[in-house]
Amino acid sequence: MIKEKYRLTKEGKEYLKKGLPEKNLVDFINKSREKKVDMKEAVKKIKNFPIALKWSIEKGWVKKTENEIELLKYPDKIPEQDALEKIGLGEIVEEEIVKVLFERKLIEKFSEEIEKLKEEIVGKEITDLTPEIIKTGLWKKVKFKPYDMRVEGRKFYFGKKHPYRQVIDDVKEKLIGLGFQEARGPFVEMNFWNCDTLFMPSDHPARGIHDIYNLKIPKTGKVLDKELWKKIEETHKNGWKTGSKGWGNWNFSLAKKLILRSQGTAVSARMMYKLKKEDLPYKMFMIDRCFRPDVIDAKHFIEFDQCEGIVVGEGLNLRHILGYLKEIALAAGSEKVKFKPSYFPFTEPSVEGYIFHPKLGWVEALAAGIFRPEVTLPLGIDAPVLAWGLGFGRLAMIKLNIDDFRLLYSDDLQWIRSKGIVR
Repeated sequence: MIKEKYRLTKEGKEYLKKGLPEKNLVDFINKSREKKVDMKEAVKKIKNFPIALKWSIEKGWVKKTENEIELLKYPDKIPEQDALEKIGLGEIVEEEIVKVLFERKLIEKFSEEIEKLKEEIVGKEITDLTPEIIKTGLWKKVKFKPYDMRVEGRKFYFGKKHPYRQVIDDVKEKLIGLGFQEARGPFVEMNFWNCDTLFMPSDHPARGIHDIYNLKIPKTGKVLDKELWKKIEETHKNGWKTGSKGWGNWNFSLAKKLILRSQGTAVSARMMYKLKKEDLPYKMFMIDRCFRPDVIDAKHFIEFDQCEGIVVGEGLNLRHILGYLKEIALAAGSEKVKFKPSYFPFTEPSVEGYIFHPKLGWVEALAAGIFRPEVTLPLGIDAPVLAWGLGFGRLAMIKLNIDDFRLLYSDDLQWIRSKGIVR
Protein backbone atom coordinates (compact mmCIF):
# COMPACT_ATOMS: atom_id res chain seq x y z
CA MET A 1 0.00 0.00 0.00
CA ILE A 2 1.38 3.41 -1.01
CA LYS A 3 1.53 5.89 1.93
CA GLU A 4 0.74 9.46 0.86
CA LYS A 5 2.01 12.65 2.53
CA TYR A 6 1.64 16.38 1.81
CA ARG A 7 4.24 18.92 0.71
CA LEU A 8 4.20 22.58 -0.37
CA THR A 9 3.71 23.46 -4.01
CA LYS A 10 5.77 26.18 -5.64
CA GLU A 11 3.02 28.69 -4.82
CA GLY A 12 2.79 27.32 -1.25
CA LYS A 13 6.54 27.82 -0.74
CA GLU A 14 6.23 31.41 -1.97
CA TYR A 15 3.35 32.12 0.45
CA LEU A 16 5.33 30.56 3.30
CA LYS A 17 8.27 32.87 2.56
CA LYS A 18 6.39 36.11 1.72
CA GLY A 19 3.08 35.56 3.50
CA LEU A 20 -0.42 34.74 2.28
CA PRO A 21 -1.83 37.40 -0.12
CA GLU A 22 -4.76 38.17 2.25
CA LYS A 23 -2.31 38.63 5.17
CA ASN A 24 -0.21 41.03 3.13
CA LEU A 25 -3.36 43.00 2.18
CA VAL A 26 -4.63 43.48 5.75
CA ASP A 27 -1.09 44.37 6.91
CA PHE A 28 -0.95 47.07 4.18
CA ILE A 29 -4.37 48.50 5.16
CA ASN A 30 -3.58 48.30 8.89
CA LYS A 31 -0.56 50.60 8.39
CA SER A 32 -2.73 53.38 6.95
CA ARG A 33 -3.96 56.10 9.33
CA GLU A 34 -7.65 55.75 8.46
CA LYS A 35 -7.55 51.95 8.06
CA LYS A 36 -8.56 52.47 4.47
CA VAL A 37 -6.66 52.35 1.19
CA ASP A 38 -7.36 53.31 -2.37
CA MET A 39 -8.23 50.34 -4.58
CA LYS A 40 -5.74 51.31 -7.31
CA GLU A 41 -2.95 51.76 -4.80
CA ALA A 42 -3.64 48.31 -3.26
CA VAL A 43 -3.55 46.67 -6.69
CA LYS A 44 -0.07 48.13 -7.25
CA LYS A 45 1.33 47.19 -3.84
CA ILE A 46 -0.14 43.71 -3.26
CA LYS A 47 0.97 40.74 -5.34
CA ASN A 48 -1.85 38.39 -6.30
CA PHE A 49 -4.33 41.11 -5.37
CA PRO A 50 -7.50 39.32 -6.67
CA ILE A 51 -6.68 36.31 -4.45
CA ALA A 52 -5.90 38.57 -1.48
CA LEU A 53 -9.15 40.50 -1.85
CA LYS A 54 -11.30 37.35 -2.30
CA TRP A 55 -10.03 35.62 0.85
CA SER A 56 -9.98 38.83 2.95
CA ILE A 57 -13.64 39.45 2.16
CA GLU A 58 -14.62 35.78 2.75
CA LYS A 59 -12.89 35.81 6.14
CA GLY A 60 -14.62 39.06 7.13
CA TRP A 61 -11.44 41.06 7.49
CA VAL A 62 -12.24 43.82 4.95
CA LYS A 63 -15.08 45.35 3.02
CA LYS A 64 -14.88 46.76 -0.47
CA THR A 65 -16.54 49.91 -1.80
CA GLU A 66 -16.35 51.23 -5.34
CA ASN A 67 -12.91 52.83 -4.91
CA GLU A 68 -11.66 51.79 -1.44
CA ILE A 69 -10.96 48.83 0.78
CA GLU A 70 -11.65 49.26 4.49
CA LEU A 71 -10.24 47.08 7.29
CA LEU A 72 -12.96 45.61 9.53
CA LYS A 73 -10.88 43.22 11.64
CA TYR A 74 -7.21 42.51 11.93
CA PRO A 75 -6.57 38.78 12.45
CA ASP A 76 -4.49 37.78 15.44
CA LYS A 77 -3.80 34.36 14.00
CA ILE A 78 -4.04 32.87 10.51
CA PRO A 79 -4.45 29.02 10.58
CA GLU A 80 -3.43 28.61 6.95
CA GLN A 81 -0.11 30.40 7.53
CA ASP A 82 0.66 28.25 10.58
CA ALA A 83 -0.29 25.12 8.58
CA LEU A 84 2.12 26.04 5.78
CA GLU A 85 4.94 26.31 8.31
CA LYS A 86 4.10 22.93 9.86
CA ILE A 87 3.80 21.14 6.50
CA GLY A 88 7.10 22.69 5.47
CA LEU A 89 8.63 21.07 8.54
CA GLY A 90 6.91 17.71 7.85
CA GLU A 91 4.54 18.01 10.83
CA ILE A 92 0.89 16.87 11.00
CA VAL A 93 -1.90 19.39 10.34
CA GLU A 94 -5.66 19.25 11.02
CA GLU A 95 -7.64 17.70 8.18
CA GLU A 96 -9.94 20.75 7.71
CA ILE A 97 -6.98 23.08 7.13
CA VAL A 98 -5.34 20.51 4.83
CA LYS A 99 -8.52 20.47 2.73
CA VAL A 100 -8.47 24.28 2.34
CA LEU A 101 -4.79 24.36 1.40
CA PHE A 102 -5.28 21.52 -1.04
CA GLU A 103 -8.19 23.36 -2.73
CA ARG A 104 -6.04 26.49 -2.99
CA LYS A 105 -3.29 24.34 -4.58
CA LEU A 106 -0.78 25.37 -1.94
CA ILE A 107 0.01 21.76 -1.06
CA GLU A 108 0.11 18.51 -3.00
CA LYS A 109 0.08 14.81 -2.17
CA PHE A 110 3.24 12.80 -2.64
CA SER A 111 4.66 9.40 -1.77
CA GLU A 112 8.24 8.64 -0.86
CA GLU A 113 7.86 5.28 -2.62
CA ILE A 114 6.66 6.96 -5.81
CA GLU A 115 9.45 9.53 -5.67
CA LYS A 116 11.98 6.77 -5.29
CA LEU A 117 10.34 4.90 -8.17
CA LYS A 118 10.58 8.02 -10.33
CA GLU A 119 14.30 8.30 -9.66
CA GLU A 120 14.77 4.68 -10.63
CA ILE A 121 12.81 4.58 -13.89
CA VAL A 122 12.16 8.01 -15.40
CA GLY A 123 14.48 8.52 -18.34
CA LYS A 124 15.52 4.88 -18.35
CA GLU A 125 14.40 1.94 -20.48
CA ILE A 126 12.25 -0.53 -18.52
CA THR A 127 10.90 -3.99 -19.33
CA ASP A 128 8.10 -4.60 -16.79
CA LEU A 129 4.81 -2.72 -16.54
CA THR A 130 4.00 -3.01 -12.83
CA PRO A 131 0.76 -2.07 -11.00
CA GLU A 132 2.62 0.81 -9.29
CA ILE A 133 3.70 2.27 -12.62
CA ILE A 134 0.12 2.11 -13.90
CA LYS A 135 -1.54 3.54 -10.75
CA THR A 136 0.90 6.45 -10.41
CA GLY A 137 0.70 7.42 -14.09
CA LEU A 138 4.47 7.02 -14.48
CA TRP A 139 3.85 4.85 -17.54
CA LYS A 140 3.35 8.10 -19.45
CA LYS A 141 6.87 9.25 -18.62
CA VAL A 142 8.95 6.11 -19.01
CA LYS A 143 10.47 4.43 -22.01
CA PHE A 144 9.60 0.75 -22.54
CA LYS A 145 11.95 -1.71 -24.11
CA PRO A 146 10.62 -2.93 -27.49
CA TYR A 147 8.78 -6.26 -27.16
CA ASP A 148 10.16 -9.18 -29.13
CA MET A 149 7.27 -11.52 -29.98
CA ARG A 150 9.73 -14.31 -30.76
CA VAL A 151 11.01 -14.50 -27.18
CA GLU A 152 9.21 -17.04 -24.98
CA GLY A 153 7.50 -15.31 -22.08
CA ARG A 154 7.80 -16.19 -18.43
CA LYS A 155 5.51 -19.06 -17.38
CA PHE A 156 3.11 -18.68 -14.50
CA TYR A 157 1.76 -21.67 -12.60
CA PHE A 158 -1.42 -21.00 -10.69
CA GLY A 159 -2.76 -23.01 -7.77
CA LYS A 160 -5.10 -25.88 -8.62
CA LYS A 161 -6.18 -29.29 -7.39
CA HIS A 162 -3.93 -32.25 -7.95
CA PRO A 163 -5.31 -34.03 -11.08
CA TYR A 164 -5.96 -37.21 -9.11
CA ARG A 165 -7.77 -35.25 -6.39
CA GLN A 166 -9.98 -33.74 -9.07
CA VAL A 167 -10.99 -37.18 -10.39
CA ILE A 168 -11.83 -38.30 -6.84
CA ASP A 169 -13.98 -35.21 -6.24
CA ASP A 170 -15.81 -35.69 -9.55
CA VAL A 171 -16.79 -39.27 -8.65
CA LYS A 172 -17.78 -38.19 -5.13
CA GLU A 173 -20.09 -35.60 -6.64
CA LYS A 174 -21.61 -38.27 -8.91
CA LEU A 175 -22.25 -40.67 -6.00
CA ILE A 176 -23.74 -37.97 -3.79
CA GLY A 177 -26.01 -37.09 -6.73
CA LEU A 178 -27.16 -40.74 -6.76
CA GLY A 179 -28.19 -40.46 -3.10
CA PHE A 180 -25.11 -41.92 -1.41
CA GLN A 181 -23.69 -40.67 1.90
CA GLU A 182 -19.93 -40.42 2.35
CA ALA A 183 -18.39 -42.39 5.23
CA ARG A 184 -14.92 -42.55 6.77
CA GLY A 185 -13.07 -45.12 8.85
CA PRO A 186 -9.70 -45.54 10.63
CA PHE A 187 -6.52 -46.41 8.76
CA VAL A 188 -5.36 -48.50 11.74
CA GLU A 189 -8.00 -51.20 11.94
CA MET A 190 -8.65 -54.40 13.86
CA ASN A 191 -8.48 -57.66 12.00
CA PHE A 192 -11.97 -58.19 13.40
CA TRP A 193 -13.52 -55.42 11.25
CA ASN A 194 -11.20 -55.87 8.28
CA CYS A 195 -11.69 -59.66 7.96
CA ASP A 196 -13.73 -61.47 10.63
CA THR A 197 -16.98 -59.50 10.32
CA LEU A 198 -16.73 -60.16 6.57
CA PHE A 199 -16.71 -63.94 7.15
CA MET A 200 -13.13 -64.30 5.99
CA PRO A 201 -11.79 -67.51 7.57
CA SER A 202 -8.95 -67.26 10.06
CA ASP A 203 -6.70 -69.35 7.82
CA HIS A 204 -7.45 -67.38 4.62
CA PRO A 205 -4.26 -66.63 2.62
CA ALA A 206 -5.13 -62.90 2.41
CA ARG A 207 -4.48 -62.63 6.17
CA GLY A 208 -0.82 -63.50 5.75
CA ILE A 209 2.10 -61.11 6.15
CA HIS A 210 2.39 -60.87 2.38
CA ASP A 211 -1.08 -59.28 2.10
CA ILE A 212 -1.56 -57.27 5.30
CA TYR A 213 0.60 -54.87 7.33
CA ASN A 214 0.57 -55.79 11.04
CA LEU A 215 1.28 -53.19 13.74
CA LYS A 216 4.14 -53.80 16.17
CA ILE A 217 3.11 -51.26 18.82
CA PRO A 218 0.38 -51.70 19.94
CA LYS A 219 -0.23 -55.17 18.58
CA THR A 220 -3.87 -55.68 19.60
CA GLY A 221 -7.08 -53.73 20.03
CA LYS A 222 -9.87 -53.86 22.63
CA VAL A 223 -13.12 -55.84 22.54
CA LEU A 224 -15.90 -53.30 23.09
CA ASP A 225 -19.06 -55.24 22.15
CA LYS A 226 -18.67 -58.76 23.58
CA GLU A 227 -22.09 -59.80 22.28
CA LEU A 228 -21.12 -58.93 18.69
CA TRP A 229 -17.82 -60.83 19.04
CA LYS A 230 -19.72 -63.84 20.28
CA LYS A 231 -22.04 -63.76 17.24
CA ILE A 232 -19.05 -63.53 14.88
CA GLU A 233 -17.31 -66.40 16.69
CA GLU A 234 -20.35 -68.69 16.40
CA THR A 235 -20.88 -67.70 12.75
CA HIS A 236 -17.30 -68.72 11.94
CA LYS A 237 -17.45 -71.95 13.97
CA ASN A 238 -20.93 -73.29 13.15
CA GLY A 239 -22.82 -70.66 11.14
CA TRP A 240 -24.83 -69.36 14.13
CA LYS A 241 -28.42 -68.83 12.84
CA THR A 242 -27.43 -67.91 9.27
CA GLY A 243 -28.11 -71.35 7.81
CA SER A 244 -24.41 -71.85 7.16
CA LYS A 245 -22.10 -74.52 8.58
CA GLY A 246 -19.38 -71.91 9.18
CA TRP A 247 -15.66 -72.63 8.84
CA GLY A 248 -15.39 -74.92 11.83
CA ASN A 249 -12.88 -72.73 13.69
CA TRP A 250 -12.10 -69.13 14.66
CA ASN A 251 -8.91 -67.49 15.95
CA PHE A 252 -9.79 -64.94 18.63
CA SER A 253 -6.20 -63.75 19.02
CA LEU A 254 -5.87 -63.12 15.29
CA ALA A 255 -9.11 -61.09 15.28
CA LYS A 256 -7.72 -58.75 17.96
CA LYS A 257 -4.59 -57.89 15.99
CA LEU A 258 -4.18 -54.31 14.77
CA ILE A 259 -3.36 -53.85 11.10
CA LEU A 260 -3.30 -51.17 8.43
CA ARG A 261 -6.66 -51.34 6.69
CA SER A 262 -6.27 -53.58 3.63
CA GLN A 263 -9.77 -53.01 2.20
CA GLY A 264 -12.45 -50.37 2.44
CA THR A 265 -15.03 -53.08 3.17
CA ALA A 266 -14.06 -52.69 6.84
CA VAL A 267 -15.82 -49.32 6.75
CA SER A 268 -18.94 -50.95 5.27
CA ALA A 269 -18.97 -53.44 8.15
CA ARG A 270 -18.71 -50.66 10.71
CA MET A 271 -21.54 -48.70 9.05
CA MET A 272 -23.85 -51.74 8.90
CA TYR A 273 -23.20 -52.33 12.61
CA LYS A 274 -24.50 -48.82 13.34
CA LEU A 275 -27.59 -49.07 11.10
CA LYS A 276 -31.12 -49.34 12.47
CA LYS A 277 -34.31 -50.42 10.69
CA GLU A 278 -35.56 -46.83 10.50
CA ASP A 279 -32.38 -45.88 8.56
CA LEU A 280 -33.31 -48.12 5.60
CA PRO A 281 -33.03 -47.87 2.67
CA TYR A 282 -29.43 -46.75 2.99
CA LYS A 283 -26.63 -45.91 0.53
CA MET A 284 -23.03 -45.34 1.58
CA PHE A 285 -19.69 -44.83 -0.17
CA MET A 286 -16.09 -44.20 0.77
CA ILE A 287 -13.09 -43.17 -1.33
CA ASP A 288 -10.04 -43.47 0.87
CA ARG A 289 -6.63 -45.03 1.38
CA CYS A 290 -5.93 -48.75 1.92
CA PHE A 291 -2.60 -50.53 2.39
CA ARG A 292 -1.19 -53.85 1.18
CA PRO A 293 2.38 -55.17 0.79
CA ASP A 294 2.96 -55.45 -2.94
CA VAL A 295 5.62 -55.38 -5.62
CA ILE A 296 5.60 -51.84 -6.92
CA ASP A 297 5.12 -51.55 -10.67
CA ALA A 298 2.98 -49.66 -13.20
CA LYS A 299 -0.24 -51.23 -11.86
CA HIS A 300 0.57 -51.86 -8.18
CA PHE A 301 1.60 -49.80 -5.18
CA ILE A 302 1.85 -50.39 -1.42
CA GLU A 303 -1.01 -47.94 -0.78
CA PHE A 304 -4.01 -47.21 -2.94
CA ASP A 305 -7.42 -45.56 -2.88
CA GLN A 306 -10.45 -47.79 -2.85
CA CYS A 307 -13.98 -46.74 -3.72
CA GLU A 308 -16.13 -48.79 -1.36
CA GLY A 309 -19.92 -48.74 -1.28
CA ILE A 310 -23.03 -50.50 -0.04
CA VAL A 311 -26.76 -50.24 -0.75
CA VAL A 312 -29.12 -51.67 1.88
CA GLY A 313 -32.80 -52.22 1.19
CA GLU A 314 -35.52 -54.62 0.12
CA GLY A 315 -35.88 -55.87 -3.45
CA LEU A 316 -32.24 -55.40 -4.48
CA ASN A 317 -30.45 -57.77 -6.86
CA LEU A 318 -27.21 -58.14 -8.81
CA ARG A 319 -28.45 -56.11 -11.77
CA HIS A 320 -28.75 -53.05 -9.53
CA ILE A 321 -25.13 -53.25 -8.46
CA LEU A 322 -23.90 -53.70 -12.04
CA GLY A 323 -25.75 -50.49 -12.94
CA TYR A 324 -24.09 -48.57 -10.11
CA LEU A 325 -20.65 -49.86 -11.10
CA LYS A 326 -21.11 -48.76 -14.71
CA GLU A 327 -22.12 -45.25 -13.57
CA ILE A 328 -19.05 -44.97 -11.35
CA ALA A 329 -16.71 -46.29 -14.06
CA LEU A 330 -18.13 -43.81 -16.59
CA ALA A 331 -17.75 -40.93 -14.11
CA ALA A 332 -14.11 -41.92 -13.61
CA GLY A 333 -13.45 -41.90 -17.35
CA SER A 334 -13.75 -45.57 -18.38
CA GLU A 335 -15.88 -46.11 -21.48
CA LYS A 336 -15.50 -49.92 -21.58
CA VAL A 337 -16.45 -52.14 -18.64
CA LYS A 338 -17.01 -55.91 -18.49
CA PHE A 339 -17.84 -58.36 -15.70
CA LYS A 340 -17.26 -62.03 -14.98
CA PRO A 341 -18.41 -64.33 -12.15
CA SER A 342 -16.01 -64.61 -9.23
CA TYR A 343 -15.71 -65.77 -5.62
CA PHE A 344 -15.26 -63.77 -2.39
CA PRO A 345 -15.79 -65.12 1.14
CA PHE A 346 -18.29 -62.40 1.99
CA THR A 347 -20.53 -62.10 -1.10
CA GLU A 348 -22.75 -64.46 -3.08
CA PRO A 349 -23.21 -64.01 -5.99
CA SER A 350 -19.93 -62.21 -6.72
CA VAL A 351 -18.48 -60.54 -9.80
CA GLU A 352 -15.16 -59.06 -10.90
CA GLY A 353 -15.13 -56.04 -13.18
CA TYR A 354 -12.53 -55.05 -15.77
CA ILE A 355 -11.94 -51.68 -17.37
CA PHE A 356 -10.16 -51.11 -20.65
CA HIS A 357 -6.97 -49.03 -20.60
CA PRO A 358 -5.74 -47.83 -24.05
CA LYS A 359 -2.16 -48.99 -23.34
CA LEU A 360 -2.49 -51.66 -20.65
CA GLY A 361 -5.56 -53.41 -22.06
CA TRP A 362 -8.17 -54.95 -19.76
CA VAL A 363 -7.30 -54.22 -16.11
CA GLU A 364 -9.05 -55.71 -13.08
CA ALA A 365 -10.47 -52.83 -11.08
CA LEU A 366 -13.88 -53.82 -9.66
CA ALA A 367 -15.12 -56.39 -7.16
CA ALA A 368 -18.76 -56.63 -6.13
CA GLY A 369 -21.59 -58.83 -4.99
CA ILE A 370 -24.39 -59.27 -2.46
CA PHE A 371 -23.28 -59.76 1.14
CA ARG A 372 -23.90 -63.23 2.52
CA PRO A 373 -26.14 -63.69 5.59
CA GLU A 374 -22.99 -64.69 7.50
CA VAL A 375 -21.93 -61.03 7.12
CA THR A 376 -25.22 -59.15 7.51
CA LEU A 377 -27.13 -61.08 10.21
CA PRO A 378 -24.47 -60.86 12.97
CA LEU A 379 -24.30 -57.10 12.29
CA GLY A 380 -28.09 -56.80 12.72
CA ILE A 381 -29.06 -56.42 9.04
CA ASP A 382 -31.96 -58.54 7.75
CA ALA A 383 -32.17 -57.13 4.21
CA PRO A 384 -30.18 -57.52 0.97
CA VAL A 385 -26.94 -55.54 0.92
CA LEU A 386 -25.20 -54.72 -2.35
CA ALA A 387 -21.46 -54.19 -1.90
CA TRP A 388 -18.52 -53.24 -4.06
CA GLY A 389 -14.89 -52.23 -3.85
CA LEU A 390 -13.15 -50.48 -6.72
CA GLY A 391 -9.44 -49.96 -7.27
CA PHE A 392 -9.99 -46.26 -7.78
CA GLY A 393 -6.45 -45.51 -8.94
CA ARG A 394 -6.81 -47.83 -11.92
CA LEU A 395 -9.97 -46.03 -12.97
CA ALA A 396 -8.22 -42.68 -12.61
CA MET A 397 -5.36 -43.85 -14.86
CA ILE A 398 -7.80 -43.87 -17.78
CA LYS A 399 -9.26 -40.45 -16.94
CA LEU A 400 -5.77 -38.94 -16.65
CA ASN A 401 -4.42 -40.83 -19.67
CA ILE A 402 -1.44 -42.30 -17.82
CA ASP A 403 -0.04 -45.83 -17.83
CA ASP A 404 1.89 -45.78 -14.54
CA PHE A 405 -0.01 -46.06 -11.24
CA ARG A 406 2.81 -44.32 -9.35
CA LEU A 407 2.13 -41.00 -11.07
CA LEU A 408 -1.10 -40.67 -9.06
CA TYR A 409 0.98 -40.07 -5.93
CA SER A 410 3.77 -38.22 -7.67
CA ASP A 411 5.25 -34.91 -6.52
CA ASP A 412 6.61 -34.32 -10.03
CA LEU A 413 5.56 -30.68 -10.48
CA GLN A 414 6.17 -30.74 -14.22
CA TRP A 415 3.68 -33.61 -14.67
CA ILE A 416 1.12 -32.04 -12.30
CA ARG A 417 1.32 -28.69 -14.11
CA SER A 418 1.06 -30.30 -17.54
CA LYS A 419 -2.21 -32.09 -16.82
CA GLY A 420 -4.37 -28.99 -16.77
CA ILE A 421 -8.00 -29.27 -15.72
CA VAL A 422 -9.48 -32.76 -16.06
CA ARG A 423 -12.73 -32.95 -18.02
